[in-house]
Amino acid sequence: MSTPHAGPLLPTLAAVTLCLVAAMAAASQATREFRAWTTEEARRIRVAERPAPLSELRVTMADGSERALWSAQPGTRAWLVTFMYTRCASVCLSLGSEFQQLQASLRSSPSAAGVRLASISFDPAHDTPAALAGYSRRFGADPDSWLVATPSSAMALERLLSEAGVVVIDDGQGGYAHNAAIHVVVPPGRLVRIFAMDRHREALEFASGIR
Repeated sequence: MSTPHAGPLLPTLAAVTLCLVAAMAAASQATREFRAWTTEEARRIRVAERPAPLSELRVTMADGSERALWSAQPGTRAWLVTFMYTRCASVCLSLGSEFQQLQASLRSSPSAAGVRLASISFDPAHDTPAALAGYSRRFGADPDSWLVATPSSAMALERLLSEAGVVVIDDGQGGYAHNAAIHVVVPPGRLVRIFAMDRHREALEFASGIR
């Protein structure tokens, strides 16, 4: 009985091995060396390792006036920023409630002096100053500590979302799917950390430690 010759199998095994090695390398890069298994986790790790510069942002406020972020407010040490739209009936309400709690903490914590909140709408077509004002009233946003606004131009909005790595997708039902996170921005415009929305206390602690 003759024994099958193994020679032809060797190139095939080598090719399979090379494919597996390449796949593992790609997976390692995509998952930040296997530390993240979602694109959002990868975004948080990427920003923590290499803060992202943000362009100066002009926004329209609830009273219709315009102002510049991130450097136009003297004494501001850090911004805690969320992206939202006022018609959202789910995650944006949770973000609003969490910021409501953080606003109370800002008032009672001397270590948080210089930390401010910003809820930035990515839906300027619907989020007029009147809509922004309604959102502010709903959560009791004090403009001295919590800014509710939308970028003043479509170009500024697109640039901000791109620089921050925020993804906004039309859900086909009049709303949007989007990143639900708290972004820590320091003057004159640098995104230094991203926290999951249920880690708002940790976000405030981190921002309060920035000097």
